[in-house]
Amino acid sequence: MSELQDAGWRVKKSILEISKSKNTPHVSSSLSVSDILVALFFPRVKSPRREVYLSKGHAALALYATLREFDYISEEDLSCYSENGSIYEGHVNSKIPGVPLSTGSLGHALAFACGRALADSLVASEVQHWVVLSDGELDEGSNWESLLLVAHLGLSNLNIVIDRNGLQSLKETEKTLRLEPLAEKLSAFNWKIREANGHDLSKLRLELDAASDNIQPTCIVANTAKGYPLADMMDEGVRFHYKPATEDHIQRFDKMHPYEV
Repeated sequence: MSELQDAGWRVKKSILEISKSKNTPHVSSSLSVSDILVALFFPRVKSPRREVYLSKGHAALALYATLREFDYISEEDLSCYSENGSIYEGHVNSKIPGVPLSTGSLGHALAFACGRALADSLVASEVQHWVVLSDGELDEGSNWESLLLVAHLGLSNLNIVIDRNGLQSLKETEKTLRLEPLAEKLSAFNWKIREANGHDLSKLRLELDAASDNIQPTCIVANTAKGYPLADMMDEGVRFHYKPATEDHIQRFDKMHPYEV
């Protein structure tokens, strides 16, 4: 799995470098979800069989860096991130190749993907729809309505991954609005539940492939750490929701071996 690990390492390095150079926030949120996105896009390049919706749109940098890694966009495109007039905005923009939906207002991607998946099921399309949700946005009631509907319709061509880092913008998810027991709640909504280490790329790939073969919608609860693998970001995850990466972060990351990240 060295190619997969290398891709994950390059995406994280790109997130740090761009956040630092553009002085932009949400770097810890982007690092939290980056391995999930790499696992979803690897190894298919511009494949019509998988649509990926990043519902936590503030982690746009992770998505753009992943799209660059798999040649949906160019290095020149990515260099325009967060510049005035650029389509590479701080929240996900559907004008970008490989992006089916603009996101940023939380709680909308799952409902949108449900409609797309239902339409595809009516014409026997082989496209798989994958929605990446943050755990914090599960506070949005629209997600629970959509979870009910997807299971009711039996849309096995739609699956979700929850970036379960335990934090949202100001404090822990469990102190904001308790989600646990999350797996049991989702199971009660008639979803097949899987749990995985959200930073173990090889195991994530196995879970994604297994979910694609299921006859009911699957939710993978991916346990992650905000700011992974940098210790200070993980220790101060809430603060780094709003702070950019620094040169020190990049230097410390460079000393890590790709297979330790």
